[in-house]
Amino acid sequence: MNVQKSRPADAMASLIQYVEPLMVFDNPMPHVHSRHGYHPGLAMLANGDLIALFLKGEAFEAPNGTTYISRSRDRGKTWTLEGPLYEKTILNRETTDTMKPLVLRDGTLVATGYRFYRDDLEEGIAIPATGGFQPGDNLVSFSHDEGRTWQIPQVIERSYPELLETSGPCIETASGDLLGTAGFYKLPDGSNPSGQFGAVLRSRDRGKTWDNKTYFLPPGEITPWETRICEMQPGRLVVMIWAYDGKRDRHLTNHVTVSHDNGHAWSPLIDTGHMGQSSNLLWLGNEYLLTIHAHRGEDPGIYVRIIDFSRDRWKVVDTAVIWGNTTHQQTREGQSMTQMFASLRFGQPSLLRLSPEEFLACHWSIEEGQGKIRAHRLRIPVSQLGLGDPDE
Repeated sequence: MNVQKSRPADAMASLIQYVEPLMVFDNPMPHVHSRHGYHPGLAMLANGDLIALFLKGEAFEAPNGTTYISRSRDRGKTWTLEGPLYEKTILNRETTDTMKPLVLRDGTLVATGYRFYRDDLEEGIAIPATGGFQPGDNLVSFSHDEGRTWQIPQVIERSYPELLETSGPCIETASGDLLGTAGFYKLPDGSNPSGQFGAVLRSRDRGKTWDNKTYFLPPGEITPWETRICEMQPGRLVVMIWAYDGKRDRHLTNHVTVSHDNGHAWSPLIDTGHMGQSSNLLWLGNEYLLTIHAHRGEDPGIYVRIIDFSRDRWKVVDTAVIWGNTTHQQTREGQSMTQMFASLRFGQPSLLRLSPEEFLACHWSIEEGQGKIRAHRLRIPVSQLGLGDPDE
């Protein structure tokens, strides 16, 4: 692990304080079994327990990959693996699924995600011959007992032939709506009849039914991969994307778009200037965001930033590199998306607020050939920004 800090020239320097590294999942017997962890999502229950959902499988695109549950009762120091979210054998068909958790205000846990059908066990998820992906379903599941048992995932009906990349958790807005965002996966034959777009998934009945006909990014030249959404003030939503120019086969910097009417109308894309892949964000309070990015390029690593987003303008207040390894192969300009799948070595970072000033950053990484789920405890003295807990 490599912890570095940037030192901005202003008085707000060094606000992001690294406390300690943590391990959510690491294969204890790699010489006996091939067990890798990828794509984590975290949530905190009312009783203080932490829940992690992540994909566990034999390899990055293994047909037997499925969502597992892990629990921490000591704020992330130690974790107990509790088993799969559900038994895939009920499907009578091999699939690979990945889901992320959210705790609703009434204590219900909801997990959203997707699955790929793996009818040919010798094919990967990405299909190099066509540039497409295996077919699949968008999914939702619920737990009413603090994540101990879950309903069998139900299919979210969609308005597009393409599978939606619901790789991040949904959010519960101040209005009570559940909102998620997604890009898309090309069809197995490599076609994309709906165009390159970003969809908003909305449920007004606590996840029973969903509408996905609203765009946060209308069809155009930019593909929004790994979309993540947060709400600042009521009705003010921010979506961050890993932007990919499909026409020119070029990875761009992370971009954001903003809605001030609960996700019905959206601003043009705003360039953050950060050369990140998968990224995430949460609201610190007032006009501040906390963001996390999986950076590629010459200085790959996991970057955390405090952003002043006053007037919907992106201004970096502080930056910390909390994990990095320059030997990791990363995506390069001109790589196809199927090539990108094969070269990723860390990703899907996220942030969880444990208290007004305590945070967990989480991501997956491949180290010594093993897929691991890492976490990092951070402290941010938000009082220096004039903030308290935005939920209070």
